[in-house]
Amino acid sequence: MFTDISLSADQNNKFSEFLKKDNVDLGINFSIYVLQAGAWPLGQSSLTSFAVPQELEKSLQMFENFYHTRFSGRKLTWLHHLCQGELKLTYLSKPYIVTMQTFQMAILLLFEKTNALTHKELQTTLQLNSEQFSKHLASLLDCKILLCESENIGPDSVLQLNLNYTNKRTKFRITAALQRESPQEAEATLSSVDEDRKLYLQAAIVLSQSRATFAPSISMIKKCIEALIDKQYIERTPNSADEYSYVA
Repeated sequence: MFTDISLSADQNNKFSEFLKKDNVDLGINFSIYVLQAGAWPLGQSSLTSFAVPQELEKSLQMFENFYHTRFSGRKLTWLHHLCQGELKLTYLSKPYIVTMQTFQMAILLLFEKTNALTHKELQTTLQLNSEQFSKHLASLLDCKILLCESENIGPDSVLQLNLNYTNKRTKFRITAALQRESPQEAEATLSSVDEDRKLYLQAAIVLSQSRATFAPSISMIKKCIEALIDKQYIERTPNSADEYSYVA
């Protein structure tokens, strides 16, 4: 895992050099982690069809071109459900910078040139399955960035940008809405958590053994901590910036 994080940082630097050499401007800040499927609990069972927004498509294509010129025979699988980004909202009384998951961002980007779209128009354009689409749409409705007059949302329900939205914080994060699990889903979740805990325990054992082999630098530790936070394996404790809690 440490190797993947370190190599990904190097890949991002080389990708930036690749873009500069060809004088390519992506129009956004873009960075990736290239992770070995066998070393990480990546949750590929959650993969869904997804029409990548135009604003992100160029970045993905350019990185694939770059990666395949360096490594032949390797396959990249984009795990969009684990990705996140920052979106700057400039249509309100003051600008906000919002951190959100890719599917949430994709929904909001469809309102770039219009203030209202139907539920069906959104889902058809994004090509997301009903479960993922409903969950991420609900999170945008819960935080009031989007509004809907209908209580029971259906295909013809109209979703609108909340042009009067305000927040005390100009920089904040939107989390995905929680959905009630069926007994089968709850059992699958418990099984997944058990597997994650095994990996956590294995990593702790390896870490304790590695102390006799090398001493990681402060910068490496910080990068690994940020990576684990991004993947929601750990989180900062509310009362201390220097303490972290394992997310079970």
